[in-house]
Parts: sequence; C-alpha cells; structure tokens
Amino acid sequence: MATPQTGAGDPKRSLELLWRDFEPQPSKPGPKPKLSVEQIVDAAIRVADREGSCFSMRGVSAELGVGTMTIYRYVPGKAELIDLMVDRLSRVGPDAPDLSGMGWRERLELLAEGTWKVYSTHAWLLELNQRRPVLGPDSMDGYNFAVAAFEGHDLPDKEINLVITSVMNLVVGTARQYLMRDSEDERPAADELEWWRQQEPYLIKALQSGRYPAIAQFTDETAWDLSAHGAMRFALGLFLDGLAPRMEAARIKSAETEE
Repeated sequence: MATPQTGAGDPKRSLELLWRDFEPQPSKPGPKPKLSVEQIVDAAIRVADREGSCFSMRGVSAELGVGTMTIYRYVPGKAELIDLMVDRLSRVGPDAPDLSGMGWRERLELLAEGTWKVYSTHAWLLELNQRRPVLGPDSMDGYNFAVAAFEGHDLPDKEINLVITSVMNLVVGTARQYLMRDSEDERPAADELEWWRQQEPYLIKALQSGRYPAIAQFTDETAWDLSAHGAMRFALGLFLDGLAPRMEAARIKSAETEE
C-alpha cells in the first residue's frame, strides 16, 4: 500500500479549504448545509485514530451517519482531507500556556511536549510522508508558537528554523521508533512481548559466544528498560544543553525578559 502523504491532492483546493475562514464565503440559496468542513475533519481524525492512515472516505461518512457522496460535496477527496486533518492537529488552541516570563528552554520543552502529545494520541500521523506540508492557519499558529521561543535573542532566521527542525526531529524520530502501530496489512505473527521472549535464548547464546564483548560488559539489567517519553526527554535535554551556550551568546542584553 502506498504511503499517504500531505500535499498529494489539488493544492488549490486544499489551500482554499484550509484558509476558508480568511475569505468571504458567498451565501448559497437553498437549505442550510447538513455538515461543515470542521465536522468532517473531526470525524476523519476519530476514524484515523481507530483505523490508521488507511482510513476510507466511506468510514468517515459512516462516522457522520451520511452517504459517502455527501462528504464529497465539502471535500474533494482523501488527499485534501489529510491536509486538513494534519493542519487541525497543529492547532495551539485557547488553552495554550502563557509564554510570558518563560525562558527559551522552557518554551522549547513545551513545543516538544505538545508535539509528543499529538503524535502519541494520533499515532497514524507517523505513517504519513509530510515532506511536502500544506500550511494552513493552525499550522502557522503552531509555527508562530515555536518561533516565539526565541524572543529576546538575536539569532539568524535560518538558525531559528534549524533549531525548531532539530527539536521536531528528536520528537518525531523517537515517536516513530516507539509509537508506530503494527501494519494492518502485514501484522506480525507475535505480539511485542512474545517477540522478545522468543529472541531471548538466541541473544543469551550470542553474548556467551564472546563475539560481542562490548555489549557483554553491560551489567545493569535495567539498561534496556527504556520508555518512549523518557527516551525523547533524554535526547531533548542533551540537545538543549548543547544549545544553551549559543542562546546565551545571542541573548539581547537589554531584553526585559530574563532567562
């Protein structure tokens, strides 16, 4: 099955739908529409949360209790709908934390935690190829939230983007390693616990053979007790520690907000 991706549909239609609230909507004669684009997007997210990125438009219509062709009156196809869904999940929302008084590190940690929450709640996002993003208002809100972490620092625009990209890569890369769901088409014969149980005798023999002396030196039995969130926070902490001298050097001394 081909990997779903953003930006795979008609860009004009995706952009029109994404930015629909920024353009005057002509009134149409006749009865009031039964659905809204927002309702369809929310329903599609619920279906994808259950079924993964392989969800169908028929599944979305069933979620809403309407015929499949009804959906196409609002959204031209699944490709454009995916663009809307990804943008919707980038929404910062009215309950976003107040950034005033926070330093750059705390703000970037909030960015990482918020991103982690989205991917852990909606793991199907990890199945998408997002190399070609279609930026809508919610995605821009999320990006604006990220850029705000650098207020009070004089960093080149490109460097700011590189830092944000690095934080996102840490989060998404770890999430993909730990949180991706098994494929529905080629589901493994054994669950994860059983898979490791069957590997154990082979791994013990391998270590006893003397062929892997570096690994054999491990004495802490908890060395492999790694949690997904803990792994993400460890990598993030090291990255932010390394970034700290650069941020301090770029801090605008007259800035009112102190770290």
